[in-house]
Amino acid sequence: MGCCLSKQTTDTSQNVARNASQREIAWKTTGIVGLRDARLTSLPAKIFSADVAPKCRNVDASNNKIASLPPSIGTLVNLQRLTLTVNALATLPDELAQCVNLRVLVLDRNAISRVPDCVLASLTKLQTLSLAHNKLAAMPSVASLAKLEKLSVAGNALTSLPDGAGRCVSLEELDAGDNPIDVIDASLGALTRLRVLNMERTRVSAVPPEVFEGCVSLVTMSLHGCPVDADAIEETSGFKAYAARVRDKHGKKIHGGAMVGSRGLDDGVDRATAGRNIAPHR
Repeated sequence: MGCCLSKQTTDTSQNVARNASQREIAWKTTGIVGLRDARLTSLPAKIFSADVAPKCRNVDASNNKIASLPPSIGTLVNLQRLTLTVNALATLPDELAQCVNLRVLVLDRNAISRVPDCVLASLTKLQTLSLAHNKLAAMPSVASLAKLEKLSVAGNALTSLPDGAGRCVSLEELDAGDNPIDVIDASLGALTRLRVLNMERTRVSAVPPEVFEGCVSLVTMSLHGCPVDADAIEETSGFKAYAARVRDKHGKKIHGGAMVGSRGLDDGVDRATAGRNIAPHR
């Protein structure tokens, strides 16, 4: 009996070691580190070893309980995608700034309350930055992110849009819904590629004419749940051109066989059934 148990224990240990070895070989061969739903409280140290770190291109450790990133995250100098959604991160280390080849950084649904200035200042190749549903009350400037195409800061505690957003000249999608933001910066009017602007359930009460006039690609804007006056929005300079783009977008879908919902074409604002003011969207 004792011999059988000893053999089983030895076989199990050997299998674990073999699987770990095969996993590490795969990391080095493919550059992809997949660790979703692995019950981790930290990233494995092996990722940062001299033989693995330079090979890492894509790390996904979502749905774990990782509370912090080690300073050695800076050794992943060739990393292009880092996804750590649904973890327990509260802050980010300065060393993340050394991952200068990052294109995609997705950190949704953590508890992040601070992003170091140096991180966003250094990650100039970012195309997607998503920090939705964290605890951010402030953001560092994103002015250096000229290649950024998608930015999500929805579901935080921000009182203003990230500084420098109007200088993200490649930006196509901006989601800042579910924040206590009360102003849309007129500087966003410089974003000629912006297609989607979501400000749902914020405190925004108006849209600057610069946005309607300058964001010539804008076809989806949502102000549902905001204290806006639909009539005032419609009278804003540039709104008619925006509304025409919305109709054209949906018209193509209609001609292509798509269905239109019971609300008709959605131009992004709630309309009260009575009175001029817009009722909160629920």
